[in-house]
Amino acid sequence: MLYVPDDRPQWRDEYKLLTKDLLNIPGLYMMGHANFHSAFDTLDTHYHRNMEIVVVLNGKQKYIVDGKHYILYGGDIFMTYPYENHGNGNEPQEVCDFIWFQFDLSTENNFLGLAPPYGEYLYRQLLNYRQRTRKAHPEDLNNLREAFYMIGSRDLRSPDHHRKLLGYSYFLQFVLNNICTGELSLPGDEYSPDIQSAMDYIHSHLLDDLTIEKAAEYCGLSLSRFKAKFRQQLGITPHAYITSLKIDTAKVLLKNPQYSVTDVAFQLNFSSSNHFSSVFKKHTGYTPTYFRNHSVSSI
Repeated sequence: MLYVPDDRPQWRDEYKLLTKDLLNIPGLYMMGHANFHSAFDTLDTHYHRNMEIVVVLNGKQKYIVDGKHYILYGGDIFMTYPYENHGNGNEPQEVCDFIWFQFDLSTENNFLGLAPPYGEYLYRQLLNYRQRTRKAHPEDLNNLREAFYMIGSRDLRSPDHHRKLLGYSYFLQFVLNNICTGELSLPGDEYSPDIQSAMDYIHSHLLDDLTIEKAAEYCGLSLSRFKAKFRQQLGITPHAYITSLKIDTAKVLLKNPQYSVTDVAFQLNFSSSNHFSSVFKKHTGYTPTYFRNHSVSSI
């Protein structure tokens, strides 16, 4: 599958891209703005090594992930995981105005240039983020556009630090208001309030000593009732759901060479590295070491 590195700066009328070196914000790998006034090139199926967020400002955009089609309009936010294949079905991109950016989640140190505990908080929120699509607050869309043009400009050799800092504050405001809201909830219409509450708890405590018993207690159900109701609404057991989320998170953590396979296993509270390796291979078909060394795009 095609890998798109997004490491070449561009500044054309319809397509602008700022790389991490130009942004100079730890954890923000790239940021781009596309404004297609007519049908544009097809978006071939591809993947990135980072979490990607697309924010549609105006117009319409289409994506396909694992055979599922997503139609986005102005105000929609769309997310893809690291190494997740996505494209638009080899069709020309429609008239659309959108901004996209990627977060490098390989380390939480100094994330987005913030000192502890603020950088660590945002890092964990993004690491646990699971919403494929959601709506942005309309009042924040223009701030995001302003952020892009304040952080970057045609004359990147002579940056205006005051302007860049103001742009960064707008960007951070957008992330806090629309992505890292603290809610960590999935679209809730399909789930009862107690199961939705349990899902929120699971997402926000994935790196803690998480148990099914604690999730059941948090949402006010007995253990047996929780297991039955969870499976009825989601089609899988709570244990399978938690394991799936942990494997997704492990794929991100394994990108960071400073973490050994054992480190990742213990961060995700597996009993041993052998147990983690066995579960990882069952869910992905690869050992953690093979996945890391070969940059497998299997998410």
